[in-house]
Amino acid sequence: MTYEVSLHGTTRTIDVERLDDQVYRVVVDGGPERVIDVRRPEPGVLSVLLDRKSYEAALSTLNDGFEVDLLGVHHPCAVVDPRRAALKLGGGAAEGVLTTSMPGRVVRLLVAAGDDVEVGSPLLVLEAMKMENELKAAVAGTVSVVHVEPGEALEAGAKLLEIV
Repeated sequence: MTYEVSLHGTTRTIDVERLDDQVYRVVVDGGPERVIDVRRPEPGVLSVLLDRKSYEAALSTLNDGFEVDLLGVHHPCAVVDPRRAALKLGGGAAEGVLTTSMPGRVVRLLVAAGDDVEVGSPLLVLEAMKMENELKAAVAGTVSVVHVEPGEALEAGAKLLEIV
């Protein structure tokens, strides 16, 4: 799964793959793969084994993210949940016009002009940041216009389809 993490004002893209219950393969900003072992010996404490070195960190939840205390240094960070990011892709859907707020590529169309949809009906699959996101209808109605084709690369703000 891909996450965006903001740490000290810098946003990084972090790809995380779970290898087993406590071991993860992590790639930061497309760099080298690293394997980390993460355990929670008690609530609010992380024990991390990375590159044969052991670290203990305190983890606190903040209103807008987390604070990690590592070696006595406080690191506030915010994590963008990929599921929330996918929901943001479908901006403007409440007015019946589905747009994307991020660049991406249309993977599949799941509806055509003339199709009736309900709130929550899947409309199309969009790939953004190496993730496939199924965008759903925010309003019920009939698909009046489809502005995109499968395989099409899109800029942020592109109209995807309209529902009346």
